[in-house]
Amino acid sequence: MHALAPRLKATFLQLASLIIISPSFASNWTGFRGPAASGVSATTAPPIVFGPTTHLAWKVALPSGLSSPVIWQDVLFLTGTVEKNLATLCLDRLTGRKLWEQLVPVEKLERVHRENSPATPTPVTDGKAVYVYFGSLGLLAYDFSGKELWRKPLPLPKTFQNQGTGTSPILAAGKLIVFVQLGNDSHLLAVDPHNGHELWRAPLPIHNNSYATPVTWQEPSGGFVGMVCGARFTAFRLTDGQETWWINELGRQACSTPIALGDRLLIATAGVQGEAANITPPPPFAEAVKLYGSTQGDTIDYDQIPPNVIFTDRQASGGQGNMTLKNALRFLGEAQAGAKFNREQWEKIRANLTSFATGPFNQTVVLAARTGGKNDVTSSHVIWRETKGVPEMPSPVVWQDRAYFIRSGGFLACRDVTTGQMIFEKRIDSPGGYYASPVAAQGRVYVASDRGTITVFQAERELVVLARNEIGEPIWASPALAQKNLYVRSSRHLWSFSDTAP
Repeated sequence: MHALAPRLKATFLQLASLIIISPSFASNWTGFRGPAASGVSATTAPPIVFGPTTHLAWKVALPSGLSSPVIWQDVLFLTGTVEKNLATLCLDRLTGRKLWEQLVPVEKLERVHRENSPATPTPVTDGKAVYVYFGSLGLLAYDFSGKELWRKPLPLPKTFQNQGTGTSPILAAGKLIVFVQLGNDSHLLAVDPHNGHELWRAPLPIHNNSYATPVTWQEPSGGFVGMVCGARFTAFRLTDGQETWWINELGRQACSTPIALGDRLLIATAGVQGEAANITPPPPFAEAVKLYGSTQGDTIDYDQIPPNVIFTDRQASGGQGNMTLKNALRFLGEAQAGAKFNREQWEKIRANLTSFATGPFNQTVVLAARTGGKNDVTSSHVIWRETKGVPEMPSPVVWQDRAYFIRSGGFLACRDVTTGQMIFEKRIDSPGGYYASPVAAQGRVYVASDRGTITVFQAERELVVLARNEIGEPIWASPALAQKNLYVRSSRHLWSFSDTAP
């Protein structure tokens, strides 16, 4: 599957270049991950070295939230929560001055994971209005003066274990599109951006667990929108939402947003506990009984297992997202307080946990596929498929013929987008959790950690780190780019960095 003709490699290079040279996206960062949701800008020149006292143009306090900034010319939008109010903010991009803020009270905020927020979805703008989605309410539209144009209430999402919404709305072909997660009633919803009236909905009755954002592309027959969910990617016609084709055999956790490269898609999905390397299965009975044995020494006592013994280490700061061995035994081994295990019982549970770690529910998958076709195109359209070096949350970024993937722990993988071949996989010496997706400009890639470190490296076939910039606050939101500025949302502030600032 890796033996592709040289002309296909040349085609891939041309397609990859489309996401960084399209003039229609020259000056604005209009939605999640900016131009074509790629994270790449061809027209910006952000600084390499920056921090709280270096090349800081401005810094302003923000309400709680994880949405990324979006930019149209000299205005910037983002969202947050203030108690039980859903906030939409508009700032002057050049100074950070607040131009307006709209608060919408709700009776009940969406339940979310402790690493998530009721204000995670990133807004989207067409230069005429800004459109926001809150799981706690639905869709809202404001003009650039802050006047509410319309709102469309939607049901509270039904997410896996109440982890909360992660998807962002997009604009395509004169439609505002959002993924509405409601279990078996999940669907892609397209509305008229002028008034919020429903245009179509595309059902996703199965394979509907996702925190990713829809992606769009063109085929000879017209425009399409796709949604990656656990185990499946599905393509729908933009005109009417008709399901057309799909790809199976993906990872069970979909947080990363795919990238469209002309008539190719790059899709990355993770396992439910990230990846197999995160997991340390319990030791064999003979070793475990010495560590956690009962007073008689012939059984393992659940209550004797220390609460800090880790089954899943997600490499994030403060142990965020980790699963202890006791929790793994409870959730995956059906154990409970007071339980005791003999050799046969323990080895059976141990085999189950080891199988889970390496099985399909925890399989990571990254693949490149041709667009087009009908129905199941898994066998016919997947160009390459690999299982190593796949992040749990950040989307990849593509520069020329190379895709870069940043994982928690500071592991960076670089693959050839034509063949899938791993070019390198190395530590960037910036540990911590990585939730924000990378951005790229001027042949450089910027990755941000939950320890507040933004690492800048050359977008080359070898790892060359140019700078490690500390801002002193955790970063979970993906950065944005405009002209000479890098915009970074941290846990408490929005920062604007530029070489033009001292």
